[in-house]
Amino acid sequence: MAKKAQFRFNIKNIKYAFPDETGMYDAPKDLAYANSLALESVFTENPLYGDGLKIATVASDQGKTGTLSVINKDEDYEIACGRAKKINGGLADTQQLASIEHAMYYETEDLEPGKKSTIKAWLFGVTSGQAGESYEQTRDTETINAIDYPLTIRGVLLKDSLGADNYTDENGNTVMITRIVCKPGETGYETFGDSVPIPKALD
Repeated sequence: MAKKAQFRFNIKNIKYAFPDETGMYDAPKDLAYANSLALESVFTENPLYGDGLKIATVASDQGKTGTLSVINKDEDYEIACGRAKKINGGLADTQQLASIEHAMYYETEDLEPGKKSTIKAWLFGVTSGQAGESYEQTRDTETINAIDYPLTIRGVLLKDSLGADNYTDENGNTVMITRIVCKPGETGYETFGDSVPIPKALD
């Protein structure tokens, strides 16, 4: 296959959705204006030895970690994550007693010769921790102070083509899905960010 001049840039339109008591997701809500998103795979390989030789390798894929940087905190998101509460006098930071998994949506832009498009993506099994904050004094111009959320993306189990049961491959293994990316022209692209999709295997 010939090389492709393709460039990915920008981060925009962050949304989040939490599951209800039945496991179905609520309608996605806007999070905040995005500054940056960094994702890193948590993957290790453990070599196995016999007779002094490396005879096999066990792979361990624990999903992803990352940092979401936004320009301001969203009160509703903080409350939904269990680390903020409205009290007498204002919004209080509270001790976060649990990590509540949810789905997170974002968009990037794609550039190929003669064509620019928007790529849409959902992350699954997301938890976020207390945001880091850093403030600097204003000098000649205003200093913008971003808010950085540490993310862990554990993923969810892939469902079969009907979406009812967990999918298993030919060796009986279940499959974890950490992200779905949808590009222009693919099925469901127009409404991809309107609700959280169920990861389903092909027929």
